[in-house]
Amino acid sequence: MTMIYKDECFELGLPEPKKGEQQVHYVKRVMLEGIKLDTRQARYIGIGNLHSIVSNLNKQYVPFSLSHQRARCPKTGEVPPYAVDVIWMTDEERELYAEMRKTH
Repeated sequence: MTMIYKDECFELGLPEPKKGEQQVHYVKRVMLEGIKLDTRQARYIGIGNLHSIVSNLNKQYVPFSLSHQRARCPKTGEVPPYAVDVIWMTDEERELYAEMRKTH
């Protein structure tokens, strides 16, 4: 299990990872708190492959939104010209997820 970097999360204004928390659970928790996460941020905090987590969330039928956008690199502060995955949950998706959790 790869560790999520607590200091980098704090630096980006993301919630602190819980001890032993799996990456997919952390990403879900971030989205449930109404925060967008992109590939560059994910790499910066120790999540090397956001795309595989997206795939995992799809298999779990977790409702979320995905787009491809240019994003700032936390390390350099620059915005490279190519787009990366950006994921988040809308209010409706968070409500739907809460309903799904009640029935399972």
